[in-house]
Amino acid sequence: MSKVLACVDGSEISDRVLAKAVDRVKSEGGELVVLYVVEDFCPVGLTEIDCDMVRDFMRKEAKVIIDQALEKVRAMGVEAKGVIREGRPADEIVAFAKDEGIDEIFIGSHGRHGAKKVLLGSVSSRVVEYAACPVTVIK
Repeated sequence: MSKVLACVDGSEISDRVLAKAVDRVKSEGGELVVLYVVEDFCPVGLTEIDCDMVRDFMRKEAKVIIDQALEKVRAMGVEAKGVIREGRPADEIVAFAKDEGIDEIFIGSHGRHGAKKVLLGSVSSRVVEYAACPVTVIK
């Protein structure tokens, strides 16, 4: 029985990631985990109080995104566990996959944060490079 990880961020591509991960679980059996990583991000110029408010908002947004993803997965006929982590997305995805014994990661080629991708490097590229298991990148 394999463990499949679907990484979501609320973007349109997340729906395709979920669909492919569900297909894998349906065809080969296994357990599906849906992961959202809240990026530890505080824009320059904000006070710590402002940053706490930003983090609070991002945590609430993460809960909504995970709940919506789990609803979509259930509608496709699969049960899944939702997980929210905080930190650098690529690092958290790789660490989670290792800690949980994930057999395959499904991730979008790009997400909601196009400008950050250019500045910081692609999350999916980093996951492909550092993950100890196969990674399927969805376009």
